[in-house]
Amino acid sequence: MLVLLAGGAVGVRAQVRPGAVPSSRRCAWVRVPAGRDTTEFSLADTLTVVPSSVSTDGRSVAYDARRDRYRIFWPSSRVASPEPGQPDLRLPTNRPDSVLVCYRVLPVRLAAPRFRRPRSLMDSLSFESRPFTGYADLGRQEQILATPGINKTGSLTRGISFGNAQNVFVNSALNLQLEGKLTDKINLTAAISDQNVPFQPEGNTQQLQEFDRIYVTLTHPRWALTAGDVVLRNKPDYFLRFYKNVQGAAGDLFLGQQLGATTAAPGALLPNPLNPIPIGPGSPGVPPYPGALSGIPGGSPANNPVTTVTASSTPTRLERALGGAVRSSTTVAAGVAKGKFASVTVEPIENVQGPYRLRGPNGEQFIIILANSERVYLDGRLLVRGFDNDYVIDYNTAELTFSPRHLITRNSRLRVDYEYSDFNYARSLYHLNHYQEAGRLQVHANYYREADNPDNSPNLSLTDADRTLLRNIGDNVGLAVTGGADSVAYDRRQIQYNRVRFTDAGTGATRWIYVLLTDSTRGVYNVRFTDVGQGASGADYVLSTDPTRVNANGRVYEFVAPVGGISQGRYRPERLLPTPLEKQVVSAGASFRVDSTTTVFVDLASSKLDLNRFSPEADEGQAMRIGYVMEGRPIGGGLSSYRLADGRPAYARRAGLAGQLQGYRLRSALDYEYTSRRFAPIDRYRDIEFDRNWSTAATQQSNATGGRISREDNIFNFSLGLVRDVNNSINYRVSRRYRAGEVSGVQHWLDAAQRVGDVELRGSLFLLGADAGRRRSSWTRGEAAVRYLRGPVLPGYAYRFDKNRVRLPSGDSLSTANYFDEHALFLTSQDSAKTKFRLDYTFRRDQTPAADLRTLQQRGRAQTWQGQLSTKLGKYQDLSLLATYRDLAARDSARQRTALGQLGWNVALLQGQLRSELTYNVATGREPKRDYVFIPVPAGQQGQGTHYYAGDLNGNNRQDKEEFLEAATPDAVYRTHIKVYLFTDTYVTAFTNRFAYRLTLGAPRQWRDAKGWRAVAARFSAVNTVNLDRRTTERDLLARLNPFAYQTADQQLLSLSKLLRSTLYFNRSNPIFGAELTVQQTQQKTLLAQGSDTRNLASQGLLLRRTLTTGLTSRLAGTRSIRENRSSYLAERNFLLEQYELQPELSYQPTGIWRFTGSYHRTTKRNTLRLTPDPGTPLARGVFDELSVETRVSQVGKRTLSGTASLVRVGFKGTESSVVGLEILQALRPGNNLTWNLNLEQRLSNGLNITLSYDGRKPNGLNVIHTGRMQAAVLF
Repeated sequence: MLVLLAGGAVGVRAQVRPGAVPSSRRCAWVRVPAGRDTTEFSLADTLTVVPSSVSTDGRSVAYDARRDRYRIFWPSSRVASPEPGQPDLRLPTNRPDSVLVCYRVLPVRLAAPRFRRPRSLMDSLSFESRPFTGYADLGRQEQILATPGINKTGSLTRGISFGNAQNVFVNSALNLQLEGKLTDKINLTAAISDQNVPFQPEGNTQQLQEFDRIYVTLTHPRWALTAGDVVLRNKPDYFLRFYKNVQGAAGDLFLGQQLGATTAAPGALLPNPLNPIPIGPGSPGVPPYPGALSGIPGGSPANNPVTTVTASSTPTRLERALGGAVRSSTTVAAGVAKGKFASVTVEPIENVQGPYRLRGPNGEQFIIILANSERVYLDGRLLVRGFDNDYVIDYNTAELTFSPRHLITRNSRLRVDYEYSDFNYARSLYHLNHYQEAGRLQVHANYYREADNPDNSPNLSLTDADRTLLRNIGDNVGLAVTGGADSVAYDRRQIQYNRVRFTDAGTGATRWIYVLLTDSTRGVYNVRFTDVGQGASGADYVLSTDPTRVNANGRVYEFVAPVGGISQGRYRPERLLPTPLEKQVVSAGASFRVDSTTTVFVDLASSKLDLNRFSPEADEGQAMRIGYVMEGRPIGGGLSSYRLADGRPAYARRAGLAGQLQGYRLRSALDYEYTSRRFAPIDRYRDIEFDRNWSTAATQQSNATGGRISREDNIFNFSLGLVRDVNNSINYRVSRRYRAGEVSGVQHWLDAAQRVGDVELRGSLFLLGADAGRRRSSWTRGEAAVRYLRGPVLPGYAYRFDKNRVRLPSGDSLSTANYFDEHALFLTSQDSAKTKFRLDYTFRRDQTPAADLRTLQQRGRAQTWQGQLSTKLGKYQDLSLLATYRDLAARDSARQRTALGQLGWNVALLQGQLRSELTYNVATGREPKRDYVFIPVPAGQQGQGTHYYAGDLNGNNRQDKEEFLEAATPDAVYRTHIKVYLFTDTYVTAFTNRFAYRLTLGAPRQWRDAKGWRAVAARFSAVNTVNLDRRTTERDLLARLNPFAYQTADQQLLSLSKLLRSTLYFNRSNPIFGAELTVQQTQQKTLLAQGSDTRNLASQGLLLRRTLTTGLTSRLAGTRSIRENRSSYLAERNFLLEQYELQPELSYQPTGIWRFTGSYHRTTKRNTLRLTPDPGTPLARGVFDELSVETRVSQVGKRTLSGTASLVRVGFKGTESSVVGLEILQALRPGNNLTWNLNLEQRLSNGLNITLSYDGRKPNGLNVIHTGRMQAAVLF
């Protein structure tokens, strides 16, 4: 409410009588322009206007908060002509030339800035001895570049690193955000960065944080320009639809009156042209007729002073001649596209919420979805992204998971439109459009072209033979296949193969096959394998499961001999060559408003599709659509025309049925659409359920992929309906479609809604009779629902059926895509109830063709119970609950019982000192099997890795996974590789359970000043956190619901992420003495293609702090921890370390600048896991004694200098080169080790900082390792 009030703040000076109490009611005269049905105006006042109080003649006035303008709607002076196709009749009006508008004001101006001290005086980077004194603008001194009127944040950083154990490499970072005005009318918004973020943001919220977007935008009331990362969307056009992420530029030019908008962004649209609204089941309800205002009692005080306010300007002569405004919009855009559009159907699995892996339209297995480009449809309904909404998506792995709001079954229909990353070829994109409105006439034209450059393939290596192959295959892209083997030199860092002769025992034929490298002197090949499906022709390779090969740093494929001439594998040693595409659409359209309710329109389009630009072949097609639409024509109480005796026309209100239909409005549409056999749109432009409703496979503009036979399409639509409001309407639509050889049929749609007293009735019916190729489809689908609307609990019942019979013309072969009926009972609360709930029960019966293909038999019966609850338990608690239980008895599978639920409970008591937050989810999902490899970091980026290669520990002359260790120091020599997870298409169905709980405990504030036990209790506080995320295969329902039921060793536990942390504080805010006791456990189990990896860390720690005297403080920390690593396939990586740490520390700070710290750190590590059965084998053990001295000089706002020197004495027993030994030593060596570092942070001038860092390390028996770094940063 405050935002709305603040948005309505404007200024006018009011006059009051001296000595009188100022009144909050004021009035103003507003001029009424002639010839308009709506009067717009704004109110200017020195105080905040209350928008809801604005009235005229006792009637409230509509308020547009976004534009801060008010609107008065007058009775229309136009009446639809009784003669179809004739212009509207304009009746005489008796409107005044001005009206008195009255309103109330608040005693303050909410929009006025208020502060005790100017924000410009605050500087978070410095500390003044006497802050906030004087009026010097300290903030401006931090700007190295002054830019008046533009707010800027960010930094520019340049750095260099060098040392005797690493190469010299540099790094840079630029992050700059700008926002402000260049002139009075030109606004600037920019986000500039040189960071290359190789991954997409998380897709678990409705609004995404697009941290990698770089752009500069200039906006003006008449134009807009954006350069950088631009999102291009189509303006209203029937045949041209697209959503593209590009790197380029886009500009808009606006001429004429722009609907009151003061600024516009690239892609701003003119009003949508009137397109026929589909009428049928699932269509959105028609909103109430606009313009009806509820009157608010109250008169206008005549004794209040008045002020005159001028409303919107009157129409120009040209606008009056054309019957409306004259305006236009022109867009020009060009750039490099980031991805490709795809529309795919996802095959659902019974009771599995996900994840579902999305593939590319050409079978691409592992793709990256561009953030915010997806549109997910469930049973034809568009879903909303977000953990608390309908679904979440991992853009980097292209995995889609549905929330417990929607139970996914085998009957669910899942469709996803998205854009995925594709950099095989550089793809240019051009787009032009112009939209012109001149009174009742609207015309538009669009040009769109995207094309791959065959001579620029940044992520694709093509040989001359590959290019010759692509030129010879034409548009038959299925033949773009080449061999996957490449003869190379031996490299132990790669998985390589030898080529050997194989003789088929069945046929005696011989051919070359590839086996894992055994001879490094000849016939060495790098081989790429393609997944073509199990048992496909020539698929003679599988992923190796040999225990000696799964440890290799990469995937190993092995040959499997065919049996009886049938391949036994799923991979072929070949490479699919992507072809460069070109897609182009030119469209134009026009619409003419015959009267206020009727519009005729025409749309034309021409397309060009080249599936392979290496070949000169290309397809061109055309499309056309013509028709009319009528919306909101009043029929009840309409006018009938007749002539007087003198011949003059006269009008009178109709009687009879037309009078009884008063309040209803007529809607009607008629259109014909034609697409030629080669027409190929850019993106899908028809409804997501269009092809299903015609009982055909998804064509998705099939010509665009070349995967189906192209055919001409002819579609005729007619609709007619009566609408009064959302609860009272009836609509009918008939459609005729003819697509030669594929579909020829007629659709009928009917839906109706009627409210009779407190009973709401709704119904819909869909009929289809169509010939689909050689089969005849007879489809009936409908729904009938009733709901009682009185009382706190609203009961209802719904019946749904979907019966689609598909037969041969002879009638002897019956099939069906869907055949079921469903009964549903539900109870809901009122929308305004404090406690909102909904209870549903559904019974569904499915049928399928019997064995004789003549009759139907029962396929399964399903019962589903679902409940939703949302309420506030008192003032300080809120509860939300969603629970679903489904019982499925199917003929083709065992009985399945599924539980799905979500619980949220938040509590805040004792003045907020006790806070409890609980989230609990249970569902059925899938767990993917993962693999991983270690990849070296690119040249010039040494030190950016996370792991290093420890050498050929197992002596097999190749790099294996067990030979890579995690880096324990920042030295670049130990950070040479990164660990990359490889995702597979192998999933295991699992039951998921997520449990998150946080409890914060503290004493009420008044207990701090109390005595007795309350004073003691006030010294204690605690924070407890529990996070569990597990997936199991346990079938028992109670075990699946219990989040604490399993240990990591359980075979039924597929994956686990567990965090338990509890911290107890004593005197947390006391500066003299305090203590902390922390108990923590983290566990992680990961399902891999080779087996599973488990990590466990349990620790207990106690920290004591004591201020001895002024400037002298001490700390004592003690920790016991157990660190465990278990691998089911790499036994050498298994260990169980028991660790004890004790660290006393003493700090002395004589002044506010100097600080000296001395500490002693003793650590003992002992491996308690024996890998060999020999009890005489000693277990690895290490003892670390570290003595450290640190000094720090800090001059706030100027410089900070710190230095540290440490002596580490290491005692070790065991094998240093073993995995356990390296894990214990953490890059140190037995004996005496020295480490030291020096850091300097210096502010050279306002906004310019420099950092110098030097690190040295002297391991026992090795040379000194020196590392230096320097970095300069400019703050904006």
